[in-house]
Parts: sequence; structure tokens; C-alpha cells
Amino acid sequence: MTDKVASNNKRNMILLWVSAGFILIGIAVFLYWFTILRFEKFTDDAYVHGNMIELTPQVPGIVTSINVDNTDLVEEGQVLIELDKTDYQIAYEMRKNELGDTVRSVVQVFLKVEELEAELEQKDTQLFKAEKDYKNRINLVGVGGVSREEFEHVEADFVGAQAARRATYLLLQSAYAEVQNTTIRTHPLVKKAADGVKDAYVNLQRCSILAPSSGYVAMRSAQLGEYVGVSDPLMAIIPLNELWVDANYKEVQLSKVRIGQSVHLVSDIYGSGVVFHGKIVGINPGTGNVFSALPPQNATGNWIKIVQRVPVRVSLDPNQLKKYPLWLGLSMNVTVDIHDTSGPMLAEATRINPIYQTKIYSQQEEGAMKIIDQIILENAGCYER
Repeated sequence: MTDKVASNNKRNMILLWVSAGFILIGIAVFLYWFTILRFEKFTDDAYVHGNMIELTPQVPGIVTSINVDNTDLVEEGQVLIELDKTDYQIAYEMRKNELGDTVRSVVQVFLKVEELEAELEQKDTQLFKAEKDYKNRINLVGVGGVSREEFEHVEADFVGAQAARRATYLLLQSAYAEVQNTTIRTHPLVKKAADGVKDAYVNLQRCSILAPSSGYVAMRSAQLGEYVGVSDPLMAIIPLNELWVDANYKEVQLSKVRIGQSVHLVSDIYGSGVVFHGKIVGINPGTGNVFSALPPQNATGNWIKIVQRVPVRVSLDPNQLKKYPLWLGLSMNVTVDIHDTSGPMLAEATRINPIYQTKIYSQQEEGAMKIIDQIILENAGCYER
């Protein structure tokens, strides 16, 4: 009987400890949920995204040189592909010659103005002399001091001098109209020809296709000797320092998701040993289905409700990306800390400064003005007005 009581007591003690253990585990799970899990939103439907810069030529031509291939690292401004420059070099030389010819023609117009100004001064002198002769003889003809014939000749010379002066004056005004408020450099014909030189110069520079940004080469399709047009894709540049993650959360998970909340991310390529740190920078203003090529039409009799997913953009730490590089399309496990819900769900301010920018295209004109100035100087000489 004593053994049976001892056995029952032992069994009751075990059941008590087991029950206590389950209760403690339940309390621990509850505390873990209450302090941590309820402030986290997790999804494994997340993928790395980034910019894919598709490189296309600005001028058509034949590919004569390919300097990089897939997986190569390139720097902004590096020459990636060269097109045949023969036609563009000829056009450039023609435009330079046209500018020189135009400058010489405009110089002639300015010289014509000076010539007509001098001629007008001469006509003024002749008119002054003819007017004096006319006034000196008009009073003498009545008293017989000069003959009627001589007076008529003087009168005719005076009228002719007036007409000649007016004709020269009108020619001068016409010449003024061609050069008024201009110099050799600012004359419309010279500026038009200079723009032609600049255009040909820029087209010549565009035969060298440069990298608009630093990154890695992918999707090279350009082939040596191939004729390419201005819209033909040649390759893509992927800046791996400009990556983000689109985490596709279920709509029922978004009520407390806010811009600015911190995010922990784990990639399949590195495993749980590497935790990426990021922040929510925006929530897409629509579900994935809305932006698909064929949006769903739910106005049917066989409608079934499906929980939608909304892409949430998460920024990544550039310093971590340098140490642990990621690639476009890699899958990620994303956990958002929703302790702080004071931030907005949607962006409330517009951007002022550009997010991404390149200077290689604005530099294509560099050097053109120096060449234009040299051509003008060589053809205008010291004549500046």
C-alpha cells in the first residue's frame, strides 16, 4: 500500500512539473509574442531590385569596337563601344568650312557698311558743294551775273547730288539692317553656322558610347560590324550600389507599416549569418496585380476573393552592400519593426533634387566653342565690331 501511494505521489509530481513546464512555455511564448512578435511583420516574398540602365546609341552607325563584356565592371564616362566615325568626321569638316565661309561673307557685309558710310560722306560733300553753287548763282541769274544755261546746269547738279545722296543713304540703311546690333560673332548667319559645327562636333563625340553610370555590364547584344540605330539596345549597366528590396506584404499586414520603420533582411545567398539593415522608404500605390500586363477582371459570377500583396520598398545600407554584394532578383526574408507607427503610410513631400544623375551627356559639347572661336578668328582676322 505504501509503494502504491509513493507511486501515485511520484506520478502526480511528474504531472505537476510537466503542467508547470507547459505553463511556463506558454507564458514564455506569450511574453515573446507580446514583447517581440506582435511588433514584427515578416514576409519571404521579397526580392532584390535595382536600376538596369539600357544603353542605346544617340547616333546610328556601324560598331567598330566593343571594349567590355558581360560581368565587367565599368566606371562612369568609360568608353564602352565605338561606332564608325568616317561619315561624322566628314560632316564635321564640312560644317567647319561652312562656318569659315560664312564668317568671310559676314565680314564683307560689315565692310560694305563702312564703304557705304564713306560713300555717303562723299555724297554729302558733293551735295554741299552743289548746294553752295546753286545758292551763289540763284541771285546772280536775275541780274545777268551768270547765264541761264550755266544756272540750269548748276541747278541740275544740285538736284542730282540730292538724289545721289538719297540713293546712297538708302543703300546704307539696307546694309545697316543686315548688321544692326550685331558683331561678327553674334551675327545670325555666323551663329547658325556655328550651331552646325557644334551639332556635327557633338555627333562625332557620340560615336564613342560612354557608360552613364558605374556598374556591371549585362545583356550585351552589340556585335562587331553590326549597324545599330538610335533605339537599338546594346547592353545594360547595373549599378549594384543602387539596390533596394521590394517586399510583397499581404494587405492584412499593412495596417501598422509606416515609412521610416527599420527593417532586418536575410538573403538566401548569405544565410542567417548576415543580417542586412534597411528602412522602409515607400509603399507602392497599388497591388502587384494592378500593374501586371493583364490586370484581373473580378466582375464575374465565379469570383473568389484572393488576398492581395502590396510591394513595400526597403532601402539597403550601401556600406553593407560593399561588403556583402547582392544581385538583382535574389530572394530575401524581410522583417519590419512596427514599434514606431508615427510615420506616414505614403510620402507627404515631393522630391526636389534628382535621385540619379549623370554628367556624360552635358560634357559632349566641351571643346566645341574653342574650335568655333578659332575658326572665327582665323577668318575674321582682326576685324571685330
